[in-house]
Amino acid sequence: MASNKKVKLEEKDSVKEITTEKENQKMEKIYASFWQRLCAFIIDMFLISLVTSLITQPFIHNNNLQTLSNEVTDTLEQYQKKKIDINTYINRTVDISYDMARESGLSTIIGIALSILYFVVYQFRCNGQTIGKKLLKIRVVKKDDSNLTMNNMLFRSLIIDSILVDIIILCLSIFANKDIYFYGVGIVQFIQYLIIFVSCLIILSRKDRQGLHDMMANTEVVIA
Repeated sequence: MASNKKVKLEEKDSVKEITTEKENQKMEKIYASFWQRLCAFIIDMFLISLVTSLITQPFIHNNNLQTLSNEVTDTLEQYQKKKIDINTYINRTVDISYDMARESGLSTIIGIALSILYFVVYQFRCNGQTIGKKLLKIRVVKKDDSNLTMNNMLFRSLIIDSILVDIIILCLSIFANKDIYFYGVGIVQFIQYLIIFVSCLIILSRKDRQGLHDMMANTEVVIA
């Protein structure tokens, strides 16, 4: 009986030690500042844009896209010289933008794929760190201290890294007509900018520095 009591007491002590250790870890958690997160975000966006532009270079410089690009310049010059009115300028711009989006569809798909590989797969494999986060010595973790999952990274990146917006715009360019594409892109981009703006305000105002995307994905960003 005495030995059983000793075992139980030892088990209780070990449970207390584990609990105390977890509490200490939580107390030691230091949240990344807004500026650290912003700098990491800018670095990551620069890197992914650079790689995407290099890979998609052969698909961008074709005759059709070059012709459409020249039309954009010509239309702007005509409007500036008052050879066409504002309505004509807008209508032509809408048509050209729609045609350019359809011509660059393959490049857009490649860009989306690269963003998923970088912000979701690579960041998950690197324990919540992108290159930008590594340079700033911060990482993404689960709010409840459990292990990050691929779903956490995917859901988070769809919201904050413009992946979902790019997918919606691609779908609009393929399946929608010119008018729906034009207004749809404007609405989607406005919502994206609004989400980023609100997330910045929330990060600045909260002690745990969670953004809107962090709340929805149950994540937070801490000092690595």
